[in-house]
Amino acid sequence: MFNDYLQGQLELTEFIERLRTIEDMHKQAVNDTDSDSGLWFKFSEDDTIVSTINDLERDLADSNRNYTLKRMREALNLDQELSVHYS
Repeated sequence: MFNDYLQGQLELTEFIERLRTIEDMHKQAVNDTDSDSGLWFKFSEDDTIVSTINDLERDLADSNRNYTLKRMREALNLDQELSVHYS
């Protein structure tokens, strides 16, 4: 899905909606519908920034767009480790 967005096959709104759908499915699977827990992403092993879905939505819609796109591309193209966490 990240690659589809980077290749222009998904608009930002659809990308974010799909991430939120996955997050909701995970919350249901772990029976965690009452907490503020959610998905967050690391774009490399040494990435110290916690990027939530809300962060991605904000960053990809404003002046941080190029930096965020670069991090996403590097994670997918340079065999960096894109990891998904839930907490």
